[in-house]
Amino acid sequence: MADYDAVQKEAEREEKVDSAAAYLEKVKRIKREESRIKKLFKEIEENRKKLVFTTIADVAFMTVTMQDLRETIIREGTTATYKNGENQYGTKQSPEAQMYLQLSQKLTQAMKILVDCMPKPQKTEGPKDDFDSFVDAREDV
Repeated sequence: MADYDAVQKEAEREEKVDSAAAYLEKVKRIKREESRIKKLFKEIEENRKKLVFTTIADVAFMTVTMQDLRETIIREGTTATYKNGENQYGTKQSPEAQMYLQLSQKLTQAMKILVDCMPKPQKTEGPKDDFDSFVDAREDV
């Protein structure tokens, strides 16, 4: 019995170490993604930086989480079986697929915020016509 307890405690310790290692690896991946995105916004206006950097942190987290969910969905599929009561079985969308869809929608919203905050490309000066004036006026709105 003492051997069984020792083996069980060792297994619990290994599980905690594996869990901590997975956590640290995910944090590292999120920080890497955050750094990659921040490089795109290095020349942003100061008054927008706080909003953008907070949104970048969210986008990095969602991106890495979605990558993990995608792997799980590929491995296990998009449906899960359930049992309601004694004889009622069925299938439903897996929790991973539901979470993936929710994160996808949130990521799209966050990416729109980031794209709207991106510095506008410098225009090359050339002869202006009425269409250019119209476009310039629309950009100021």
